[in-house]
Amino acid sequence: MFSPRKFDPELEKLRDEVSGPPNLDTVLLRIQKLSSQVHASYLFENEGKPILQKLCLLLSATSTGKMYADWKDFAAHLGLLGEQIRCIDHDFKGLEDPTYYVLLTYVQSPEATLDKILTTLTKIERMDIINRIKDSVTDFIGNLFSNKSTDHNMEILRPKITPKAPLVLSPMLQIIVAPNELINTSQGVSHITRNDNKRRNTCPIYGSVVILTFANDGVECANKITKIFRSTVPKIGVLMLNEQEKYVYSRGIEFVDDCFKQVDYIIPILTKDYIKQINSPVNLYSHGNGTLDTKYLKYMYSLLRYEYIRQDCCNSRVRCIVPDNEMKNIVNSDLHPTLQAWFRESDIEVFTERILLKKF
Repeated sequence: MFSPRKFDPELEKLRDEVSGPPNLDTVLLRIQKLSSQVHASYLFENEGKPILQKLCLLLSATSTGKMYADWKDFAAHLGLLGEQIRCIDHDFKGLEDPTYYVLLTYVQSPEATLDKILTTLTKIERMDIINRIKDSVTDFIGNLFSNKSTDHNMEILRPKITPKAPLVLSPMLQIIVAPNELINTSQGVSHITRNDNKRRNTCPIYGSVVILTFANDGVECANKITKIFRSTVPKIGVLMLNEQEKYVYSRGIEFVDDCFKQVDYIIPILTKDYIKQINSPVNLYSHGNGTLDTKYLKYMYSLLRYEYIRQDCCNSRVRCIVPDNEMKNIVNSDLHPTLQAWFRESDIEVFTERILLKKF
């Protein structure tokens, strides 16, 4: 027989005085309801930085393979692309901790509300973090609403300025590939939607998307090719910078970079002026004597050469077209390897078939 258990009155008194563990499910529901109206970019404001610091400390301090999920799981559940997660892991070490860049990427979205961060922490079973930040989040939201004269049921509270993210961590741009149509590949899904004020109808998926680059004497050829590509079945989406003045003038090189990354093929139209431009030490079209396509010709050429080097001298996306009357000039030119894969303009039907099959 066991002897009766002896109780220490003082110890039992202390036990009664200590409150039990918090019901995190109840706490979470209450916080999520309020935080669904707060944009997460407030974390980068002075009043939100204590919460940002705790999130970064608790997630970035967790090693891969331990009991708890780390910042990579957090990033994946927040919707970051695999390429973005790898960029953070490989290219941003020493600048800020990884969780900082995960959250910086996340807040670039207009729908990036604070409650989704809490939901993500729940999905990756990091209730320990929620327990550590719950009081700070509650106080932060309370102070935020008390200082804002806003109908809480009508809109999301957001700061005046969203912190700027590096280009690779920014949302992929929507690019126009035909009049009144745009393509959005931000989540790796290529689909076309009609861009009008009345409605947005889903259109058939494009067989391929290309960007043309050409000099002044290649404009006529570029227009002919664009008309042919946009009339094929399925259509070939054609990106021309001159059709996108709004984006080029507002974002310039950043916009060109994004477009270059998204298209399936880059198509230089090789002409006498094109060769002269790429071999010139200065930009011949930088002083108002050319279209936007001609002004960015030299920069586009630098992008395709850089990609060629990064791919171990493999040309996978650059396919050129040579107008028939330019054949003599091009054959006698010393071309960069990326420009040596070309078709005659008269062979445009074969070229179009290859583009659609994506077999070169």
